[in-house]
Amino acid sequence: MKKRFLVPIITPFNEDESVNYDALAKLTRAVLDSGANGIYASGSSAECFLLNEEERKKTLETVIKAADGAYVMAHVGNIGNKITVELAEHAKKVGANAIASVPPFYFSYPFEGIKSYYADIAKVGLPVIVYSLPSRTRNFTTEEYKELMSIDGIEGIKFTDTNYFAMQQIIAHTGKFVYSGCDECFISALAQGANGAIGTTFNYMMENYIEIYDLFHKGENEKALEIQRRSNAVTAACLNNGGLPAFKYLTTLRHGIDCGSSRKPFMPLTPEQKKHLEKVAIEYGVLK
Repeated sequence: MKKRFLVPIITPFNEDESVNYDALAKLTRAVLDSGANGIYASGSSAECFLLNEEERKKTLETVIKAADGAYVMAHVGNIGNKITVELAEHAKKVGANAIASVPPFYFSYPFEGIKSYYADIAKVGLPVIVYSLPSRTRNFTTEEYKELMSIDGIEGIKFTDTNYFAMQQIIAHTGKFVYSGCDECFISALAQGANGAIGTTFNYMMENYIEIYDLFHKGENEKALEIQRRSNAVTAACLNNGGLPAFKYLTTLRHGIDCGSSRKPFMPLTPEQKKHLEKVAIEYGVLK
């Protein structure tokens, strides 16, 4: 059963940059309690490519245990088939409900090679979501998306892009389930047919996106747009003040769970950045 809102949970770190598994378990429960339908584990928001394979496996195990039966999709992406399939097999073994992956990156792989990558993942036997992230990996044509969506076991796409014509064409030609991946444009994605969303800012303002979805489907578009505008003000403050470390800081403040900073080469936030983030989050109702 597909879930509408999945939180791409962040990875809390201790001061020495080791994973804080206790905080991760607590955060899993906290974001589920905020209204999410499930967890998207070990994705970009979790700094997956800054984790080693053992850490990726253990963080997934921690999330699944803490989720206590709630839906968990495991991101298993890597730059090649072998490691990705190993992570996918582990995800199935420990009880993930579905798996997702970015296209293999860094090298200029041919499209047929990318198809083989997703076909190999699908053979593991869990539903697969293609994580489309053109700003970081390869961009696909509509015809290429259609080919990927035709692979047995591929059930949908996480579309992290703002080309909503391309997204609408994927839906029109494949009928697959589409998650919006750009939080700041969620209402735009809904207007072109997105079914749900997976977004970093859900870690600390999940309720806003649920409200946008509900208002949009009631036809109360002006109200939905106002919630989107207020959410975007907080998102912009994060993007302009460190990016992922800022998202983690607001998650810490929202849930009272120390998530630490991000692994190097990310830089810790300055006192001035933290003060500004707190001010904006309070102004727009994310923090009380």
